[in-house]
Amino acid sequence: MTVAYDCDENVVEVRVYLKELEVVGAALMRVEGKQEPPYQESKACMPMDDPCIKRSLRASKGDVSKAAKLLQSMLTWRSELNYSTLTVSEFEPEIKSGKMYVQGNDAAGRSILVTRKRSEQPSDLGFDHYMRHLAFTLETASRQMKGGAEAWVWIMDMGCMTRANSPPLSTSMATLTVLSSHFPERLHTCFFVDAPVIFGYLWAALSPFIDAVTKQKVIFVKSSEWRARMAAKAAGGGEGGGAASAAAAGSAVVPDGRDFADYWSVFDSPYSEADYRALLSSFGWT
Repeated sequence: MTVAYDCDENVVEVRVYLKELEVVGAALMRVEGKQEPPYQESKACMPMDDPCIKRSLRASKGDVSKAAKLLQSMLTWRSELNYSTLTVSEFEPEIKSGKMYVQGNDAAGRSILVTRKRSEQPSDLGFDHYMRHLAFTLETASRQMKGGAEAWVWIMDMGCMTRANSPPLSTSMATLTVLSSHFPERLHTCFFVDAPVIFGYLWAALSPFIDAVTKQKVIFVKSSEWRARMAAKAAGGGEGGGAASAAAAGSAVVPDGRDFADYWSVFDSPYSEADYRALLSSFGWT
């Protein structure tokens, strides 16, 4: 009989192993005359509940020691980022522009993340600011989950991406690390919409560092094909026909039924700063 990676027995073992890592790490830091890591502050921002541990176990393919070390890494990262100091006021430019935000849930309760690539160049606020805003948005998406959902759907609107506003490869690599190491098993689907040729070069550079399971969650779509398809459906012609419909169906449907049609209305809706501020307020962000 095959035992699930995230079975209750493994959860208990991870808790024991993580405690041992914490005790040993604190002892070593005291010997070296260093301050103990502020784990309590991190734990307040990331409750070590069973779902959290099970996600780490799944990401580690059931390896208890790897799962515990992954959790410890998450706690350390949150401490280094000063996670508890994240506030709405710190990200006023991003909230006003709607570059990256959370917009509701799908039918299964998954949070829906939206990134709108803008025509302007990357922010001059720096890498650290970007990482804090990324953490702020991903934490908001985590809090937005409903009905027991644990993963989000991410819509990446890449239509305005150019060489001038393309992020450095190092920033894209750091984003991958955050997603895989600090928010493991949180991605359900990522739709890249209208990705230009320049994105192909970035994707080629990143692909070797993305595991096969995650790659299966990435879907490329063209908004023009979907706009024609949805217009035909609204006009009473089903979901469209001809080349546009065939292309849309071929590029946007995966075996488990993740269909861009379920997220078209989110993609096609304008960003509402007021609605997003209300959502942030509902989760206690100040």
